[in-house]
Amino acid sequence: MNIHTNKSPFLPSLLIAAILFPVPQAMAYNADHLASLNTGVKEWNNMRRARPDLLPDLSGANLKGRNLEKADLHNANLTGSDLSLSNLGNANLRNARMDHVKLAGSMLMHADMEGSELREADLESAILDSATLKKAVLKGAILKKADCRNTDFSETDLTATNLREASLVHANLEGADLSEAYLWRANLGGAKLKGTKVSDITVLDTGKYATASWAGKHQASFTENNPPVRVETALVTRSAESTIDDASENAGMNRTASLPSMAAGSSVPDKKPVNPYRRKGNKDKPANIWRLSSNGPAIVTYDRDQYERLKSNALRWNELRKNNRQMAVVLKGAPFSRKNLAYADLNHASLAGAEFRGTDLSQADLRFADLRGCDFRESKLERADLGEADLRGATLWRANMSQSRLEGAMVSGRTVLHTGKKATPALAERYGMKFMEE
Repeated sequence: MNIHTNKSPFLPSLLIAAILFPVPQAMAYNADHLASLNTGVKEWNNMRRARPDLLPDLSGANLKGRNLEKADLHNANLTGSDLSLSNLGNANLRNARMDHVKLAGSMLMHADMEGSELREADLESAILDSATLKKAVLKGAILKKADCRNTDFSETDLTATNLREASLVHANLEGADLSEAYLWRANLGGAKLKGTKVSDITVLDTGKYATASWAGKHQASFTENNPPVRVETALVTRSAESTIDDASENAGMNRTASLPSMAAGSSVPDKKPVNPYRRKGNKDKPANIWRLSSNGPAIVTYDRDQYERLKSNALRWNELRKNNRQMAVVLKGAPFSRKNLAYADLNHASLAGAEFRGTDLSQADLRFADLRGCDFRESKLERADLGEADLRGATLWRANMSQSRLEGAMVSGRTVLHTGKKATPALAERYGMKFMEE
């Protein structure tokens, strides 16, 4: 991205870095507490028995890969700490504060986490077999592919959690709140669901949204929430609010959007937004937020840094997104043809007009993504999730859609399906999609 200014040529780049990749907060842990833990679990537990009123502060500590089996960490402050790939089997974590903690790949078998706080915690692929999380708070946590067999989630707050492909065999979910949770391809065999709360935006293991009928069949409790809001203008940040890409424009895509009113406290305005793609009163010139005093505005069709990171390593990209959950993904018109983007997290991404011809997007997360006018010809979309994605004007001819999720995806008469046929209301209904006139 070449942006010039009279003061400093690096200022815009620094602004981009500050917006997209904020500097982590300074570590706040108590050095003495960490030093005590470093002496070993036996010595640590002895210290805790001798000082029962101590409230350990290990917030932000790097404990990655540690053997903390049977460690007494009840009431500890572990907020933002890195415990990924650690052994916490049989550990006492009752009432621990663990918001934003990293526990990906960790072993937590038989761990006691009753009453703990794990908001937006990363527990991807963690082993929680027979752990106790009764009355814990895991709102927004990632439990993707986690082993939660026999785990006690009774009366636990699991709202908006990601439980995709998690094993919940014989798990106790009685009274748990699964409103807005994402359970696609999770194994619920033998799970106890009496009194479990689900809503019409809870994605079940089948990929369908929860219904009152499903709730009644499983003795669960059903709540009808407002349906998910489709933000049809792209999600953008100051680093990449940019021109509409030529490919999307040539496809004749409808760029007008009207948002329904939002509940109080929402980040989405309750009035019709200004179209960011056009300058007022000038249909030929694109908008640009920089409006620099020298050499005119820079024209950016997609975020170049995001593009390089994603195409080079999709798994590292996923880590970036987990660590920057508010980061808007702006990749309109980006050339991804024949790239390997398997498993990529492109949830809510702005990708209108992007090229994915022959691209491997198997098991990718494309929920709510703006995919208008995208070229998916001969791409691999096996087990990819396109739920609620906007596919108007997209071309999916000869794409491998085996076991992909299409629930609620939006198509139009200009959408070419994987069969080569253009979308119709009847075909959209067959695949669980929504047909929209343009």
